[in-house]
Amino acid sequence: MDVLFYGVPIVIIAIAIVLFWMAGLPKIKSMKLSFVMCCLGVNVIVTPLSLFIGVMATDSPTSTIMYFWAGFLFIQGIPLLVLMIGTFIWLIGRRDNK
Repeated sequence: MDVLFYGVPIVIIAIAIVLFWMAGLPKIKSMKLSFVMCCLGVNVIVTPLSLFIGVMATDSPTSTIMYFWAGFLFIQGIPLLVLMIGTFIWLIGRRDNK
C-alpha cells in the first residue's frame, strides 16, 4: 500500500520533470515544440487533482457520469485548452515551413 501511496505521486512528478527538461533540449527547440512539452508537463501534474475533483463530484448517490466529467474538466479544462491551442499553432507553423 505504501508503494501505491508514495510511488504514484513520485512517478507523476518524475514524468513532469522529464517533460519540462525535454522542453529545453536543442532538438525539441529546433522543432519548436518547447511550449507543447511544457503544456504536457502541466497536464501531467494537474491530472491527479482533476481525477480527485471528478471523483468527489460523484459522491452523491444520485450522481451520474456527467458530474464526474464536469468536475474533471473544471480543473483540467484550461490546461487542455492551452495544450490543444499550442499543438494547433505548432501544426500550422510546421505546415507553413514546408
